[in-house]
Amino acid sequence: MSLKSHLLILLFVLGSLFPMLLNAQPQAISGKVLDAETGGSLAFVNIVINDSRQGGYTDIDGKFSFSSYEPVEFLKLSYVGYESLNYEISEDTERLKIYMKRIPYELREVIILPGINPAHRIIKNVVAHRELNDPEKLKSFSYTSYEKVIFTLDLDSLRMLDTLDLDTGSLEVRRFFDRQDIFIAESVTERKFLYPERNQENVIASRVSGMKDPMFVFLVSQIQSTSFYRELITIARNEYVNPISRGSTSKYTFIIEDTAYTARHDTVFIISFQPKPNTNFDGLKGILSINTHNWAIQNVIAEPTRDEGAFFIRIQQMYELVNEKQWFPVQLNTDIWIKAIGASVNDKKYSFVGVGKSYITDIELNPELVKRQFSNIEIDVDPNAHDRNEKYWKKYRVDSLSDRDLKTYAFMDSVGREANFDRLARIFETVMTGRIPVKFIDFDIDKFLRYNQYEGLYLGLGIHTNDRLSKRFKIGGFWGYGFKDITSKYGGDISATLHPYSELELKAGYFYDVSESGGVSFFGEQKSFLRAEGFRNFLIRRMNMTERTFVSLQFRALQHFNWNVSLNSDYKKAYPDYYYGQTESGTSLLMNEFHFTELSLGFRFAFREKFLRTKRIKLSLGTKYPVLSFQYTRGFNTILKGEFEYNRFDLKITESFYTKYLGKTSIEVRAGYIDGDLPYCNLYNGNGSYRVFTIYAPNSFATMRMNEFLSNRYVALYLSHNFGELLVRTRFFSPEVVLATNIAFGALNNSAQHHNVDFNTMEKGYYESGILLHGLLDLQFYKLGAGVFYRYGPYGFDTPADNFAYKVSIVFPIEGLE
Repeated sequence: MSLKSHLLILLFVLGSLFPMLLNAQPQAISGKVLDAETGGSLAFVNIVINDSRQGGYTDIDGKFSFSSYEPVEFLKLSYVGYESLNYEISEDTERLKIYMKRIPYELREVIILPGINPAHRIIKNVVAHRELNDPEKLKSFSYTSYEKVIFTLDLDSLRMLDTLDLDTGSLEVRRFFDRQDIFIAESVTERKFLYPERNQENVIASRVSGMKDPMFVFLVSQIQSTSFYRELITIARNEYVNPISRGSTSKYTFIIEDTAYTARHDTVFIISFQPKPNTNFDGLKGILSINTHNWAIQNVIAEPTRDEGAFFIRIQQMYELVNEKQWFPVQLNTDIWIKAIGASVNDKKYSFVGVGKSYITDIELNPELVKRQFSNIEIDVDPNAHDRNEKYWKKYRVDSLSDRDLKTYAFMDSVGREANFDRLARIFETVMTGRIPVKFIDFDIDKFLRYNQYEGLYLGLGIHTNDRLSKRFKIGGFWGYGFKDITSKYGGDISATLHPYSELELKAGYFYDVSESGGVSFFGEQKSFLRAEGFRNFLIRRMNMTERTFVSLQFRALQHFNWNVSLNSDYKKAYPDYYYGQTESGTSLLMNEFHFTELSLGFRFAFREKFLRTKRIKLSLGTKYPVLSFQYTRGFNTILKGEFEYNRFDLKITESFYTKYLGKTSIEVRAGYIDGDLPYCNLYNGNGSYRVFTIYAPNSFATMRMNEFLSNRYVALYLSHNFGELLVRTRFFSPEVVLATNIAFGALNNSAQHHNVDFNTMEKGYYESGILLHGLLDLQFYKLGAGVFYRYGPYGFDTPADNFAYKVSIVFPIEGLE
């Protein structure tokens, strides 16, 4: 038969089929896959149409939508931890509700026979393609995200009981939570990213049930990263080794659980992962769906291997191919179980559970962005974000609010107005900022109460006006009384913000208060009562009554620098019985009162430090780079009664970093130099924090007696490494093991001028080391531990027992937010 004949036959066949193809309509099929027991949606369920390779996955909400040109007779569903299901299709093919039954499932240990685990080849391909698939390796991107957060009680076990078996109280609780939740919040955020680390998120809309603008809602988006390609995955500020990081196949067990296919005819491997038996590291467990197109993550479900602490978090991420070239996250889920608080129903406690969902749209790859479009404000809340109307919200919501959502808003808004939830929500801001806002007044927490060995118990009151009175001007003051030194303290200040964008603030004030003899402070230092460094203040016994008049100018310039220029005039009274010897015109004088006039220039450099800004506050989200603080002080003689002329230089560098499989290292270096002769009160005291048994204060010398050393120049190193639970991890005992070493050198020029005081100098070097076990007792919102330090070297004591110091450690989970 000739070629011409073949072509004629082919055209005849196509001609006869064309009308059939023209009239064929794809059959639409859609629905939702749910847990048969809890009714919760199941994300990333593998669905195959009939016995074909056609089908797909449910999204993060458990929804699916397909179309097929062949009749759909049944759907084959498979999901790790659930019974496989063949779901027969009747006449109805849309809005299906399919329930899958959970089966007892643990990621099993698998014995790999000689040869290569087939899952390892896939994981290694994913690792090799990380640079290509990681959206944060793009030159730039932008998108809009809609986020919804819901909190309710985890009543799964209660819902499984027959209503006939429930008493009246349990039945009422169940009915209440079957109708609504206890909290709902929504937000819309516009994000821009410029490689490598410039990021800006502008919250343009926000709505919270029962409240107006609580800051903590905006921190929910910080719980998980939008990229699962980093070496370390951060979940709620904790670092975990990524299962698709370098060398992960030696630490994780990977099992191919299932295989699926996409409409593009790509293969998708469903792979479970968990740390290998007899390994001990901060790892994750869960499910990866790997698409062979560029060997990219299509879906991921992950959670910490160990369920510990006050919170437990599970994350889910769903990626899609954008513009047929770049995988990009389009849905993010965060499930949070708050075990520390909950509600009791008939003596049984039910935990609060939160579900956060983010839907990413309007994705633009490599838009033209420039550096000047970014600032240090990473999360900025639009002042009008809380006033958006329903028409505005409809533009961004993925689905309309359900009846359950509407009932939650209605109920909590009414309760919130009655109970003034906004005031309760500001407790969180109080912890972060150290202020309690009441109308146009802020009460300063650090002025309420303090304790040290010099003053004993101090009680007082400090207030400042806030933005509700004026955004430009602030005025405030304090008064307090020490019950051991039997002395009142007081002061006041006034400030004016001259240029809000550069944070230019002019401030002037006066105070009569105590200051530590030989102490060092840097402008802008955090004073939160949750910071463990502050525990050293309880031990201070040598202080000077100080009367100061000052004027200062603070501002931000050169992007990562905060600057401070100040002029101080101080009058200080010596510690009882102390005298400073000075020769004047050939006459020796003993002084116990001193006047200082100082001009200071200081800066704090925090490279790429990021902040969250709302209408009321600005909160640091920290930086992963070292933070450097420096101060230069010039002392003047004869100006404003000043009696001493000198130059003083103070330096502090802090850094912390996480090393995979080893834990977190923290380093602080301090140094100081004074070129003139000064009395004790303005020198350096060594920074000891010794008692035989006391609270541990980081970045101080645990075995050094208070005021044991005196220097006019020094350098100190505080080094600690927290192994976490990597060294000791059992079912009942898993403390965080911390090793610490502190070293200091110092010298003093004018030793003979100090009278009626005992001290030593540190020319030979001071050394101490210790071990701490954090978290021996977990009290949910803080952990108690114990430790011991030992001093050695040139300044070690002859009696070994005198070299030991025993410590109790207190760790607050929220300490990391500074």
